[in-house]
Amino acid sequence: MDVCNLLLSIGRLLSLDPYTGVNRSAGGRQANTHVNVPPELKDVKIWQVHTLLKGLEKIAASADIPMLVCGDFNSVPGSAPHLLLAMGKVDPLHPELLVDPLAILRPHSKLTHQLPLVSAYSPFARGVGLGLEHQRRKMDITTNEPLFTNCTRDFIGTLDYIFYTADSLTVEALLELLDEDSLRKDTALPSPEWSSDHIALLAEFRFQTRPRR
Repeated sequence: MDVCNLLLSIGRLLSLDPYTGVNRSAGGRQANTHVNVPPELKDVKIWQVHTLLKGLEKIAASADIPMLVCGDFNSVPGSAPHLLLAMGKVDPLHPELLVDPLAILRPHSKLTHQLPLVSAYSPFARGVGLGLEHQRRKMDITTNEPLFTNCTRDFIGTLDYIFYTADSLTVEALLELLDEDSLRKDTALPSPEWSSDHIALLAEFRFQTRPRR
């Protein structure tokens, strides 16, 4: 199975090729996924995220292009899939690596990637800039992620992420986060006002100027 077919079995890969006149000026790749496996199959969840990232890493090695990695990963901050995305590696002693009956995660040293991924919402965690303090209160400053992106009767937490390659893209704007009180007025999501149990995440990016080769 080639890289593109493998990625399509886990997520969706979009090629972004803008043009200026007749000359291509910049481009990028956006990978979108919905990691949807039973909660007890943590090994499968980690394997899916790892496979997605290694596929993107191969594409990045053959073409120096900006990338976005986003979607519903069904993984909270600090989980093995999130750490792999955000930190590029997972501690071999992480408890989620202990249950691996088919040895699909071994050796644990393979759970790495070299993509310079950063969470798009991390500027809100720093609270830098006019008007960002009220957004900072909606962030977990220990993980640089929103306090929640999913709000149901039984669960509230962060499952959705937007990651970008920080060496080629710059965050220009972010959709403001919602507060829990405004959502709880209808008990939980979905509600008459919000049609999904996930809140929307939106980021606007600018291509960084890169030296010609």
